[in-house]
Amino acid sequence: MPDGLRDLLHDAAVLHSFVDFIGEYCKEQERSQTYIDASGLFFKYVEELTAGIKLELRNEVDRAARFPNRLPVLRRNMLTLKYYLRLLHTLIKPAADAHTLTIPGPLIDLAGKQLRGVKGMSSSKIVILLTPEFMYFQRPHTHVKEQARLVETFVPQATFPPKLGFIELPYSQGPSFFTNLAVYHEIGHFVYEELSSLNPPYPDFVALRSATTGSLSRIFRDRQVLALAVKIVQNWTQEIFCDLFAIRLLGPAFSFALVEILSMLGFLSSKLSVKFNPTHPASACRFAEHVNMLTADSWMEAIKDIKSEQKKLLEAFAMIPRSRYNFYLDDTTRGPQALVNAFLDSVIPAIRKLVHELTPESNFAVRRFGRVRHDIEECLKVGVVPIMQHSNSPDPVSLINSAFCFYLTSLPEVITNFEGPGADRDVDIYSKWTRRLEMWTMKAIEDSQIQDRYRRLKRTVSWSFQKKKS
Repeated sequence: MPDGLRDLLHDAAVLHSFVDFIGEYCKEQERSQTYIDASGLFFKYVEELTAGIKLELRNEVDRAARFPNRLPVLRRNMLTLKYYLRLLHTLIKPAADAHTLTIPGPLIDLAGKQLRGVKGMSSSKIVILLTPEFMYFQRPHTHVKEQARLVETFVPQATFPPKLGFIELPYSQGPSFFTNLAVYHEIGHFVYEELSSLNPPYPDFVALRSATTGSLSRIFRDRQVLALAVKIVQNWTQEIFCDLFAIRLLGPAFSFALVEILSMLGFLSSKLSVKFNPTHPASACRFAEHVNMLTADSWMEAIKDIKSEQKKLLEAFAMIPRSRYNFYLDDTTRGPQALVNAFLDSVIPAIRKLVHELTPESNFAVRRFGRVRHDIEECLKVGVVPIMQHSNSPDPVSLINSAFCFYLTSLPEVITNFEGPGADRDVDIYSKWTRRLEMWTMKAIEDSQIQDRYRRLKRTVSWSFQKKKS
């Protein structure tokens, strides 16, 4: 056997063993755990891909034996496979860890449904990954899809699912509900990555890019400096876009959740809250935009009676004058203040317009919240999963915001009623009742989704029956 063929055969056998393990691993996870639909779709893709790769490896060795001059091409194919499998390897285990016992399934299902209601995202799905980092993160997927298309040219048995995104949750927060509302911000990153690269592009993305380059080119003449400034502002742009996107889909509950997360991370000190860095705008700037959006959408009026530390912090940071904002390139080096001013004056208005263009109007959601909030809170006060069989049955967004407001203001009363006087000052008991409240909320959302599916099916059956009669 020629050396080149022997080396290729050895390499193919090693890769075959690796691929075989990955495929069997995905099958075993599906047999032993329950996953949300997007994760199941991803595992099925991996299984089809690994089966196709094993077949292709046999074919590659056969071609090499018959056509030795094709060895360089076959080697390149093998390298492409190896590189792509390394990418998938970083996704498979975190996705397998995120089964329905370790993530808030009803919340993820709801977020996926709302995502598909966003303009241009009708067929999108989100795979959840659990990460050891205490950070929520949208794993950029464009590079994965590009590599998948390369592999499909010689392994056509598997096609990477279109508009499939990956979002990381800290494993410690997996089962929780209120903290995981932060996932909506990461979904915003997925939407931005998908829609900003469309050809032809959305007009509002064109307007956003024009506002960025136009405002910065008047400040920076050097090309390299301008390119760096554009990159920094694009980072800020995505963060503000994702916050406003989340608020439009979810309402003030997202703002309250973000306050809690940033506070836990230590990012809300008076010094850090006004500091822009190359990747993120100042927290005070972000919260100012939250309040702006919540006010414009009438949410602030709807929650004006809420007296909580989270709301006070949100409003206090939003009131900080922009003159106090500063920009640091690193821990000690000040950046040009003109960059911050250009972002505030020219780019943020374009971001607001883009968010409004892509997301559904929220006025109806606010009115619905006002109608059902009292009934939801009355259920929670007596430890009952909120569900009302009448025209005011709670929708998921109303459930989430009512439950979060209740969590911030009324949970001590419930604890005292069930556990006795002084129990609300016991951290263990408070934590236990927080988990109960989260479970009731998730169950209510799940029930609401089941009812919604039932109503849609009923309408479909009724329409089909009427059509047959006519």
